[in-house]
Amino acid sequence: MNSKQKLGIFGGSFDPVHLGHITTLLEIKKSHNFDEIIFIPTFITNSTKKIVATPEQRIKMLDISLDKHNLKIDLREIQRKGTSYTVDTLRSLRQEFSKADLVLILGSDAFHTLSAWKEYKQILDFCNIIILKRDGHPFDDLVKSTPKFLSEKITKDVTVFDSKRYGNILYEDAMEIKISSSMVREKLKNNQSVEGLVDKDLQEWLALHKIY
Repeated sequence: MNSKQKLGIFGGSFDPVHLGHITTLLEIKKSHNFDEIIFIPTFITNSTKKIVATPEQRIKMLDISLDKHNLKIDLREIQRKGTSYTVDTLRSLRQEFSKADLVLILGSDAFHTLSAWKEYKQILDFCNIIILKRDGHPFDDLVKSTPKFLSEKITKDVTVFDSKRYGNILYEDAMEIKISSSMVREKLKNNQSVEGLVDKDLQEWLALHKIY
């Protein structure tokens, strides 16, 4: 691996993965010159969120949706079993890709809870963070409601953000994830169409397998 490699890390339960994830991450890949974006499905979340699909089903849905876009899947959290903690995942990625720049990509809803995560201060020893806007988390509110340790590291200036390999946080204003997995699950439960919400091939697969 050359030292120039820049990897975007995007974790989640992906229950199911949807076009809000994919189109936004493809835009981010382009605008921030990532060599690769790596989707890391969680095994068991450390939140109250209940995952409906099995790990195998979620991996299958990611395979169907991501393969054609050259977005990578990393199964270390599922293989590790137990509760998935971001700090452990970043630690192992840092060991594996010692020369690469790692950037953790979080929706603003996930960032909102970051200070409650295991060893959250250490996360910034391994990577930079990009925050993607999600409904109802404008910049000023996010900064106000974030502990000082994090809020003083948040910038909207890409040049400032790119000036360090770790410890910086960028609020990405231009892109917003407007679809949610719960919205997709709800529609499927009510036998409504999810066209335009998930990958076309995944839509067919979900119609056949009726997971939700």
